[in-house]
Amino acid sequence: MNVTRTLFADAPSELAPICRAMGFVRADIWRRFGALGSIGKSNLQLRKAIAARDLYGALPVDGTIRNETTKDVLNDILTYKAAAKLKVRQAIAARTTDEVERKRLYTLLKADRWLDDPFLHRQMRKHFRHGVSHTANQFIVRSDKQSTQIVDGRLVIVIHIARKYGRDIRLTTTSSGKRVDLLGCNLRICVKDDGVEIHYATAKGAGRAHGEQALGIDKGYTEAFTDSDGEAHGPAFGAVLTEYSDAAAATGKQRNRLHALEKAHRAKGHHAKADRIRRCNLGRKKIDARRARTQGHLRTIAFQSAHAIVNKAALVVSEDLTSPIAAKVQWKRYNRRMSGWAKGALADALDSVCEQRGAEHVLVNAAYTSQMDSTTGLLQGERVGDKFYRVTGDVMQADRNAALNVLARLSDPEITRFTPYRDVKRLLLARSPAQLSVKGLELGDPSRQPSADKFNDHV
Repeated sequence: MNVTRTLFADAPSELAPICRAMGFVRADIWRRFGALGSIGKSNLQLRKAIAARDLYGALPVDGTIRNETTKDVLNDILTYKAAAKLKVRQAIAARTTDEVERKRLYTLLKADRWLDDPFLHRQMRKHFRHGVSHTANQFIVRSDKQSTQIVDGRLVIVIHIARKYGRDIRLTTTSSGKRVDLLGCNLRICVKDDGVEIHYATAKGAGRAHGEQALGIDKGYTEAFTDSDGEAHGPAFGAVLTEYSDAAAATGKQRNRLHALEKAHRAKGHHAKADRIRRCNLGRKKIDARRARTQGHLRTIAFQSAHAIVNKAALVVSEDLTSPIAAKVQWKRYNRRMSGWAKGALADALDSVCEQRGAEHVLVNAAYTSQMDSTTGLLQGERVGDKFYRVTGDVMQADRNAALNVLARLSDPEITRFTPYRDVKRLLLARSPAQLSVKGLELGDPSRQPSADKFNDHV
């Protein structure tokens, strides 16, 4: 398993012009090839087109840095396009059940001929928007253009530059060099403030053994995960998110007042005063540092929780929350806190830990897992906060109830990962031994069924 590691070093002045030049290259490549410009072309074909037109040969930057950075940008564009095609494949599956029509659309999509069909063209315009790059603080160094030394107990990375573009660049890192092997590694040099981050890929050995159980997992807000045994993992997750969200909101309100004050002074001609406010009070160093600390804290909680789960499980079943959730209109503070909900970090932690330790991670359809009664498997009962009230009057812990439903959905032959939520609701209601009514409308009248609420209340 390959992972990314980071080294830290001081930033010599020679890096700034290289970053500016590569920032221009990134922005220009996205402008030229960000959408229709990449149709039907591989990374190699796009690079040949750039080389044939000699678009960036006049830049005063070493040729290998220019070429490797170009390759990196094109890989980003093609990865973005591949992710968009996955969304379009889901749209095709939802549009028609005719296998012949599906195959025709899939073939056109795979061959990059989506301009030939109006439906595919609309979907690709929706999911593959023309990207814009504002990144101007990084570049790529090829593996044979860097070497390492140990000087006074510190690892020094030497970036070899063609003689006509200047001298070699030496980066003195904070590492002693132990267990750091950069042989054959490309380096990503990222300049941030007065320092440099050096990213490199390395192989990570197999982790410790996994458990033997099959566990369903409910992703939450208050806790990172709750498993089907009823154990909560990462209980500090919600507290960290709430504290960060509230502090960021308070800072934002104060900044808005200062920004209005700065505009008022500038409008009155008090430019020196306005410039001081902008320079001294409207910076982002503390805001960015707070965000980075919080993200690191949440990532730590997510990975510790994922390891605790895999200590018990050989098979981990979790909800697929990649699709947008149609929610009710919620109060403002609720939406703000949920906008910071790191469900992506939770999913990445589960994927990474399961892969490293050899456990299996399976995603299932998330629709109505929080509204079902895990004892009967029917759409009965009501969830209120962290309690689930069954129709019999019994009370269950809501997150455990959802985790049990997630685990049960793995063996449900009728509900696949991509079954539309309306179809999921119809199937669940049809399984009831008696007629059920939803908001006073009977199951037997499908034309009047209310639209379902997919939102799973994890708060």
